Amino acid sequence: VARALRMRGVPEDEIKPRVEKVLKICGLAPFIEWPISALSYGQKKRVTIAAILVLDPKIIILDEPTAGQDFRHYTEIMEFLVEINKLGVTVILITHDMHLMLEYTPRAVVLAGGRKIADTAAAVVLTDAQVIAQANLKETSLFALAHMCGIPAGTQFVQGFIDYERRLKNR
Repeated sequence: VARALRMRGVPEDEIKPRVEKVLKICGLAPFIEWPISALSYGQKKRVTIAAILVLDPKIIILDEPTAGQDFRHYTEIMEFLVEINKLGVTVILITHDMHLMLEYTPRAVVLAGGRKIADTAAAVVLTDAQVIAQANLKETSLFALAHMCGIPAGTQFVQGFIDYERRLKNR
């Protein structure tokens, strides 16, 4: 975690407090003396993110942050990223996981054929049949359910469901 600071010539007396602060934010403080090989997959991902956060970035870009993780680790990493965002760091996710996008992102930018075809709320993107087809996205089960039930306001249904689920989770 401290490597990039050392490479940038940050004085050693500044490095330790910055690293300790970031490890605490990342939930890794208890493991400071552990070898990386002894950490779980999710903890290793957080170490990687910590190595960037110690540099005080305004933005972090993560490519498929939940790839290969079970639901518990998926949720853990996403909740961690939500907390990072609350600290003022913009988190940009590159993902093909439409459910992740729906559940965790307030805004979605969709690229297809080398150009931007949508830039709006995730629920709007994932209930727009034209955007789904043009970007070769997978239709979410929520949108499919709304469509099969003849619910005309698919976007409102999908967003309402996600909001309800969030309220239940935050009880």
